[in-house]
Amino acid sequence: MKTLDLIIFDCDGVLIDSEIIGIRLTVSLLNQHGVDIDVAGFTRLYSGLDWDALIGRIRQDSGVSLPANIGEDFYPRLMAKFALELERIAGSMEVVSAIATPKCICSNSGSEQLDSVLTQVGLKSLFAPHVYSARDLGPGRGKPEPDIFLHGARQFNARPGNTLVIEDSVHGVMAAKRAGMYVVGFTGGAHTTPDHTSRLIAAGADVAIDSLYRLPEEVERFRRRAS
Repeated sequence: MKTLDLIIFDCDGVLIDSEIIGIRLTVSLLNQHGVDIDVAGFTRLYSGLDWDALIGRIRQDSGVSLPANIGEDFYPRLMAKFALELERIAGSMEVVSAIATPKCICSNSGSEQLDSVLTQVGLKSLFAPHVYSARDLGPGRGKPEPDIFLHGARQFNARPGNTLVIEDSVHGVMAAKRAGMYVVGFTGGAHTTPDHTSRLIAAGADVAIDSLYRLPEEVERFRRRAS
């Protein structure tokens, strides 16, 4: 049996169904500034990037000169949307509550946002104080860089090779694999596209699941792997 030191959850699109809300708002904003992109295209190319990396990539790919202040009112608009529409991913409360293995959240979202949304949907107490934001590590250290996952593992003295990550985005999967961790790709969010599973596997996910209720069997499969 292989030792499992730690389970790391991404937050948006894995524990809470927030990705589709954020993507729709971002696409609307980009369209207003002349970027020709739809929800499916955005999800395929940019989902999982932090804001600065996203805007830089959009500028490069589209050739559109987006203003420096394009995101100044995005956060309050996003939080207002969350207050009205945000829900937990099906099974998140039940599955996380039953996990005895040490666990944490590693996200590109800011700490203030994470605290707010996890409190709103009732999941904060299942993880606190082990909720980590890549933004707190400094510029340029968000996913797809491995830094936030390695930071999370260090808080538990967990070995990367004995750490399991649940991620819904290509950039998140890339980050976790760069950290040397086992990755379960997740396709149960409302932003999932028909090719979501194949894209996560191509990015390096060891397996993909479409429901959090399937996570316990993947945890057991991990433990049965050769050390």
